[in-house]
Amino acid sequence: MAPTPNIILFGESGSGKSSIVNMIAQRHLATVSSSVNGCTFTSARYTIDFLDTKFNVYDTAGLDEGEAGTVPKQKAIVQLFRLLKSLDTGVNLLVFCMRGPRIKEAAHKNWRLFHEIICRRQVPIILAVTGLEQETDMDDWWVRNKGAFQRYEMYPQGVACITATRGKLLKSGAHRLDEEYEESMKKMRKLIESQCREQPWAVQPIEWFRDIVTVSYESRYLRDPIEHRHVRTVAGSAIEELVKRCEMSEAEARNLGEMLSMV
Repeated sequence: MAPTPNIILFGESGSGKSSIVNMIAQRHLATVSSSVNGCTFTSARYTIDFLDTKFNVYDTAGLDEGEAGTVPKQKAIVQLFRLLKSLDTGVNLLVFCMRGPRIKEAAHKNWRLFHEIICRRQVPIILAVTGLEQETDMDDWWVRNKGAFQRYEMYPQGVACITATRGKLLKSGAHRLDEEYEESMKKMRKLIESQCREQPWAVQPIEWFRDIVTVSYESRYLRDPIEHRHVRTVAGSAIEELVKRCEMSEAEARNLGEMLSMV
């Protein structure tokens, strides 16, 4: 029997990750915050059935610059990395969540860190953009903004322009955004089903640091030489990628690398 596919929702705080979980499940599973700071302090797994398939959907803490989230950025990164490494059966799909209409500066850095450096482009990634209920046609947002993602070399396998809220309750008992919400639910389900990797991919060892060993010999008075070994730890290829692809300073990259190497 094939293992249950693992779907990882990640992105900034307040992007609607928990609301997307509830929307996909068509019932209330994840706690939703009304604050832009979000309310998910660690990852949570929800097993959801749809389209005749069972999925493990993981809601994760927000990845934010500064102090915008409920969990400090580096701690949230470590938590997500630990989750990815802990999945023995591997990862089937990454869902990058962001709130429109504005694209935040940290978006491409988080995308590159997890899709390129940690998952080595081996796991499909889709984009879910929430907060687009004011658009006449929600899909028009991607038409207008696709170029910005391409400039950052962000190429999702699929895009869902959605709303993750039903909106204000009306006197009729319906909600103002019921139609858009149902449309969004169908988009997300279809995209997950179509882009989910059939065979999961497990996170491979990452070279955060490497040791350089220098060997020298000392010989005195024709005696057997004495060997001296000097070990120097330097930045590995992943640290170099953090600097180049995620635009971190060398100090910031080394600090994060030290934290991730302990996971």
